[in-house]
This record gives sequence, structure tokens and C-alpha cells, in this order.
Amino acid sequence: MIINNWYVAAQSSDVVDFPYRTRMLSCDFVLFRNNDKNIVCLSDVCCHRGGSLGRGACLNGRVQCPYHGWEFGSDGRVELIPSLGPDAKIPRRARVDSYPVEERYGLVWVFLGDMPEAERPALPELLPEYGDETTWRMTRLQRDWNVHWGRLKENLADASHLFLVHSFGKHLSPEMEIFPVEETEWGVRIPQTYGQKPDENSQTAVNAPKAKVQRDKSSVLIEISVIGMIQKNTQLMSSGYNQIIWNALTPIDETHTRHYNLHFRNFQMDAKHDESMKKTIDWGLQEDADVIDFLQPPMTPRNFSDEMFIEPDGPEKAYREKALKLGRELGTIDWRRKRDIAMEKTLVIPSPARREGGSWLHDTVPLL
Repeated sequence: MIINNWYVAAQSSDVVDFPYRTRMLSCDFVLFRNNDKNIVCLSDVCCHRGGSLGRGACLNGRVQCPYHGWEFGSDGRVELIPSLGPDAKIPRRARVDSYPVEERYGLVWVFLGDMPEAERPALPELLPEYGDETTWRMTRLQRDWNVHWGRLKENLADASHLFLVHSFGKHLSPEMEIFPVEETEWGVRIPQTYGQKPDENSQTAVNAPKAKVQRDKSSVLIEISVIGMIQKNTQLMSSGYNQIIWNALTPIDETHTRHYNLHFRNFQMDAKHDESMKKTIDWGLQEDADVIDFLQPPMTPRNFSDEMFIEPDGPEKAYREKALKLGRELGTIDWRRKRDIAMEKTLVIPSPARREGGSWLHDTVPLL
């Protein structure tokens, strides 16, 4: 699990009048809106006696711990200790970590790390189509997986399983054409083309109007970024139907992953088709889950020699290499040590304020 990276913590609509509790990178966080209606992300563990701030309340643009009523502001500092009275001097260590937040695509992105703004990687812009309601119809899907984030990410980049695992890929040939993998600053890019074999049973074609554009081949552009844990598949099908499948993954812990999906289509544009489209997407994801839930070992091996890679596995191998490289540069949590220590000691992701020094109650997670 890589720190100093952007992760989706919630959908913007999740954060309203009450604290919203979420778990990322095996640590707990609370989201709430301050008096300016901006979303704030704090470490969820109260520095007093370990209460969960996410189970408290929002008062005057602050979050209140449900145990003793301590109130925390947007910067993570305690602003009121009821048992000491309103005029009491607040101890300097009475604070928790506060993390940078950005709202984009109707999602709440949180930067989990201590890099100052001038150094931290920017959240990549891979979705200029967002908000274009004339060209595209968009649906949202959120799903929790019982798999390590690396296993899921590599599955989403894997094309050689489509003919066997997925009902929509039954017309594809098992023999794979090898497409070049292009390395980018934060990930990989794989342009692909496929010959068209009409499939009258395709669920995406049901009740769809006849396409005005016909192509000799279908093209798929896969763009993957380790920053943000984003993948975008742009599919221009020979039928004239186009779709974009955009995914962002957030590791919940070592073996659980939260998946945020945005799906764009240029067919069946009426809202009445949204539910059937979401069911179709979820059906395909469940077909994946029926396989990858049982992969061994559960976590992605760090050593390539522990698994066998062949030429069609180029995208997965390239992504794993990039993720390992960036993990070394940005920081990777030592989950074994964290698991042992966390039974009796609170460990948190370091925030940018840690670079400014000062005294903190909670220690930070151990890194590899």
C-alpha cells in the first residue's frame, strides 16, 4: 500500500451533515464539511482516549468526538475540551493529522502522505469527458472486493482472460495479439485493436438505435496511472457504439479494495436504461470476482520470479513494475510490522503538517 498518493475516500454526496467514516490503507479516517462547506479529512482516532471521530457529530464546522466531546477543526487541532471549559489552554499535542482533499468527478480524493504541496504528485486528468452530457450518458457504481488492490488492478488490465471468464468476450479468440505497452510518467498506456465479429446477443446492443458510424475494427485505449490508482478504457467499437470505463481503486486494507466505477456510453442515452447498464457492468465484475477471489497468494507477489509471466501478460507486468518503482519512491507501508504494532498502539498515515515538526501523540505507520 503506497503512501504519498491520492485515493478516493468517498463520493461527494456521502459527506453531508454528519461525519463520514472510511478506511483506507488499513487506517481509519473521518470526513466532514466545515463552515465553508469544504470537505475535511482527519485521522479518525481521537488523541485523547482513542474515540472514533467518525461516530461523533458535526458542530460549528468541527467534528466532535463521541466519547468526551473534544472538538477538532479543519487543521486537526483541538479547539474545545468541554471538561476544561471554553477558556482553557489547549495542549500542543491535542491534534490529529489532517490531509489534503480535492473534489473531482463527484468523488472525494484525499492525499495520504506528508509531501508538501510543491512536491506531491498531481492527480492526473484522465477524464475530460466528465460533464459532457450531450455526447455521453454516465452511470456510477461502487463495489467492495475481497482482494488485494494489486490483484484487482492487474485483472482490470488483463485482456487474455476475456474469452474465457466473461460472457461478453465469448466471441474473442483465445490467441492474443500482442500490443506494445507504452510507459508514462505515472503508469502505462496500451493501444489495442480488435476485429469485429457481430454478436446479436450483446447486452450493450439491446434496444440500442442503429449506429450512424461503422468501423472496420474496434479500438481500445487502456490508460493506467498508479497516482490515483486510476484506469481508463476508451472503447470505440466497430458497431459505432462507444463507451468509456473509468475505474479508481482504494485499498481498504491488505486484502480488501473499494472500487469506484464511472461508465460513459453514446448509446441508450435515456435514463431509463441506467439500471440495466449498471447491472450489466456489475455482472461482468462478478465474473471477475468469481475467479480472482481465489487467487493464491492473496497479495500480489513482490518478486516476479514467484509467478510465471508470458508475452500476453505485458500490461500486467509493466504496471506491477511501475507500482513497485513508485512505491519505493513515495513510500510503501510495511503491513506486517503495522499489524503487530497496531494491536496496542495507534498508527496513522503521516500528514504534511508532520514536516513542520512539533509534538504528536500518534506514531506513523512503518514503511518498507
